[in-house]
Amino acid sequence: MFLVVMSFLYSFLFISTSNHLEFTRLLSKNTTLNYPFWNSWTDFIRAGNMKFVGYFIIILTIIILILAFIKRAEVFDEYQVSILTRSVLIAGILSIGLVPIVMIIILSDPNNTIAVMFLFATIQWFGVLVTYFFNTLKN
Repeated sequence: MFLVVMSFLYSFLFISTSNHLEFTRLLSKNTTLNYPFWNSWTDFIRAGNMKFVGYFIIILTIIILILAFIKRAEVFDEYQVSILTRSVLIAGILSIGLVPIVMIIILSDPNNTIAVMFLFATIQWFGVLVTYFFNTLKN
């Protein structure tokens, strides 16, 4: 249920802000940043492409749920539960580890705050989904 609820929230966030007029006004202006990566990522967001990230989150979550229900007939043993626990802990530690990096990037140049937060959310949630996906495939 956690995976479904959080995937719904992330995908809703990405899809609803895509091409939203007030949201795109908050993005930094084109080429105001001296970083080609952030300019490209901001252009990606401004073009409304975050909705595709949201759709991909929904599709990946559905695939994980289907695989989990297909393989649910098997009872998880201690080894499989241990692997799932470790994968969730690794995803959590990586997420916590990214927070100071995100803070440093935002404090060094506040113009790209929205782009940084969207990149952080995308990397963080895809990290969780990919972890669950491979864990579901493996078990």
